[in-house]
Amino acid sequence: MPDTTPEWHLTLLESVHALAAASRELRDAHQHARHTARTTGPARIIPVPGLLTLPGGSEPARPHDEALWQLSDLYLVLEHHTRDLYENAALGYAHGTATALAAVLRAERPHHAELPRDRNGNYPLAADDLPDLSGSLTTQAGAHHLADLRAQLIACEQAQDNEEADAETELSTALADTAHAYGEHAERALHHLIRFADAHGFLHAS
Repeated sequence: MPDTTPEWHLTLLESVHALAAASRELRDAHQHARHTARTTGPARIIPVPGLLTLPGGSEPARPHDEALWQLSDLYLVLEHHTRDLYENAALGYAHGTATALAAVLRAERPHHAELPRDRNGNYPLAADDLPDLSGSLTTQAGAHHLADLRAQLIACEQAQDNEEADAETELSTALADTAHAYGEHAERALHHLIRFADAHGFLHAS
């Protein structure tokens, strides 16, 4: 019976592509949440006048005004939550692709990207844990771009750690965007490496 097991490099590329797709989906979700939070903010919509009398001599209520504030709080929570999800997925994309790339550079043939995950489905990753692959890649494979993006990613993480105590700091996606960009460049480098391996007969070596 013929062997129908997919080649290792095909499933590896699928694995990395899935990490990229997850990061893009959550980036889009965060952008929608941010846009909705901005457009439904109480400062941007004129409340409909009209009071509601409450029994017991309480102050009259403003139903539409209260609804706007409730929605604002809800969308603000959603904006923060989707930002955190996007950031974690982008870091997963960056680390997963870099790990796959490092394995191929070590002449290994992994079938999938490998990442740690906690019981909540999050990747416990930090930017400065990202492997430095610049010394193992050629300029054509994107060594300089990856080195620059790695440095930017570490700087973004440090800046974000310093800003978290400032409640007035606008929610930033700099770390997530940089991690996603790193993942994209690392994925291109992986494709380059696999094409090179294919040209030299490595892909199907026993």
